[in-house]
Amino acid sequence: MNQGLTLIELLVVIAIIAILSSVLFLGKSGEEQKLVLERSTYQLAQNLREAQEMAMGAEEKDCDGTKTYNFGIYFEVASTAYYLFADCNNDKIYNSLNDKLLKEIELEKGVQIQSLLPSSPLSVVFSPPDPICYINGEGWGSEGIVTLSFETNMRQVKINSAGRIEILD
Repeated sequence: MNQGLTLIELLVVIAIIAILSSVLFLGKSGEEQKLVLERSTYQLAQNLREAQEMAMGAEEKDCDGTKTYNFGIYFEVASTAYYLFADCNNDKIYNSLNDKLLKEIELEKGVQIQSLLPSSPLSVVFSPPDPICYINGEGWGSEGIVTLSFETNMRQVKINSAGRIEILD
């Protein structure tokens, strides 16, 4: 008797390896999307904390001769970026004519802002000394939610008027 693999046995083994490899690679892309979305969500929360710390530290920005200590983040729906700004006219919302843009933050490739609550556009402004947090110009009792998406996956960041920033599952 000959000992060895027949052609049928060899083809079955190759087919099994191909099926297992395809399942492994298909699952990998979904996990990569979740990881990219999670990184973007944590970066957003970190940028909100950065604006909050700038206000708490009473960092001073020159706004064409006047000084401001109010800082915020500005969001728009369906955008792939958001903006860190100095609130130069102290109206507690972003105004491209009067406020000073400090930094544009790009989301990772494929991630975008899907929705904003209470409305779009959304301005989150921190004002010293506490700092007080204003959501679209509203003070105490207000909250904002930013929803990021990557294809079918979504993550949310919530901030309330007390300045508490949390990532929702």
